[in-house]
Amino acid sequence: MNQRLVIAFILICTVTEMKGQDTYAGSGYALSFDGVDDYINLGNIYDDIQLPLTISCWMFLDPGGLGTIFASQDNSHIYNGFHLFVVHTAIVIEYGDGNGNNSAEFRRGKAAPIADIFGKWVHVTAIMRGRSDMDLYLNGINLGGTYIGNTQEPMNSSFPSEIAKIGYNSKSVVTYHFQGAIDELRIWNRSLSQEEIREQMCRKLRGNEQGLIGYWDFDDTKANILFDKSPNHYDGQLTGGPKRIFSGAPIGDENFLLYTDNLADTPLIVEDSLDRITVKNISGSAEGVHLYKVNTFPDQSKGLNTTTVTDPYYGVFIASVNNDNFFDLDYEHNNAPVCRLYTRTDNSVSEWDKNSALLSLIADRTEFIKELSGTEMNVDLGQDETSCTMQTRLLSPLTDTVSFEFLWQDGSRNSIFFVDDFGTYWVKIDNGCTGDLDSLNIYGVDTDDLEIPNVFTPNDDPLNQCFEIDSRIIGGELLVFDRWGVEVYRSSNYQNNWDGDDLPSGVYFYTLNGGECIEQKKGTLTILR
Repeated sequence: MNQRLVIAFILICTVTEMKGQDTYAGSGYALSFDGVDDYINLGNIYDDIQLPLTISCWMFLDPGGLGTIFASQDNSHIYNGFHLFVVHTAIVIEYGDGNGNNSAEFRRGKAAPIADIFGKWVHVTAIMRGRSDMDLYLNGINLGGTYIGNTQEPMNSSFPSEIAKIGYNSKSVVTYHFQGAIDELRIWNRSLSQEEIREQMCRKLRGNEQGLIGYWDFDDTKANILFDKSPNHYDGQLTGGPKRIFSGAPIGDENFLLYTDNLADTPLIVEDSLDRITVKNISGSAEGVHLYKVNTFPDQSKGLNTTTVTDPYYGVFIASVNNDNFFDLDYEHNNAPVCRLYTRTDNSVSEWDKNSALLSLIADRTEFIKELSGTEMNVDLGQDETSCTMQTRLLSPLTDTVSFEFLWQDGSRNSIFFVDDFGTYWVKIDNGCTGDLDSLNIYGVDTDDLEIPNVFTPNDDPLNQCFEIDSRIIGGELLVFDRWGVEVYRSSNYQNNWDGDDLPSGVYFYTLNGGECIEQKKGTLTILR
């Protein structure tokens, strides 16, 4: 191998090690910015970008927070390139003509008013096609807005000394540090349609979509590098210490959606393999509904019964500019309601809650995963028992290693039961999906009606061949004497098998010691041959 090939091989291995592979479920991770000194330095990129362009992201704005989401050119106070930022009352997209600073005559943009978007994940999209042809979307809904700035010149991005930044911009002595979290930042060199915005906003991209020139999903970071999964590979340097957190953005591998003027009477029904999911009775100011699907098991699974819960999992996101929406949800698998749904608000929540397969009045969004019925369970209380005396004992059923509830015959629900009397005892276990029941009889020996014969006929016919006592006292000690008091037979564990040996016909005497079940019994028996 020559030197040039060796160098190329080393470079390829180095790049492969740094990039890694995105294996995170759903929205994976996001980066949280402190609003003080956190940002991402992308270097000198986009010097030749022109309109049209589209930029979008999911963001979580801290209460009272504001700041720049993205700036394509930042190092001087000259308005150039483009930047997307949010203030307390508006979302703003702007470009600069590169001719000056600190004046509206050198910039042009659009601002759209927003209501309370703090403390929740929202999707922002900005499109710039021309000086008076721009759109701002929130959660897939066009916000309208007002044009700002007066430049008649086109956007100028040709400033090689300037750098692109995520989470920070400084222009005209005004500095905007973003305070909150950002996920799924995407930039196109074309204008997306409204349908494309809605179709893509709740699912991951492949990275090779038409016109995609920047795609940071925030899942993969290494050595303070944020990777760009677009063909440009504009990787960025984390600066100031933005923190990696589980993202709460509603992102899946697939996205099903419905936008209509009458969502209250028009359910979103998705049939996916054997699953049938219905989102219905949508109330409030919703304009659309998304059902996104995650094909892998959730990264955070606390509270899930991992032996019975199966992927995929799903999420519902209501597209609205307000926070007053509710919906119901039905989940069927193979034409029957699933056993149970586990739910959480979003991927940032570590623990799942148990719920039924029918959910009502859910506010704005949820994520859910199914637990199927028919899970085999077994419970065993052991064999029936016969005892002469009753001593307190403990019933502790053997069960499968699953989460379940107990129900005993007296209505108690403890995992163990103390028995202090003869009778029938049963326990039912149930994991909410399926169950099993077992019973145990504990009999007391009643000796008041014991049958001990006083004659038997060992003459080789089928009847009365042996001295047969009551089966309840088999196993005791049996002694037999002749009329002179000589012992002629002894057994310490009598099993109804004495046929008189070779003793002659006549009257004999027995003593039977039956153990704890009976007092000693004495009597006569006659052998007839």
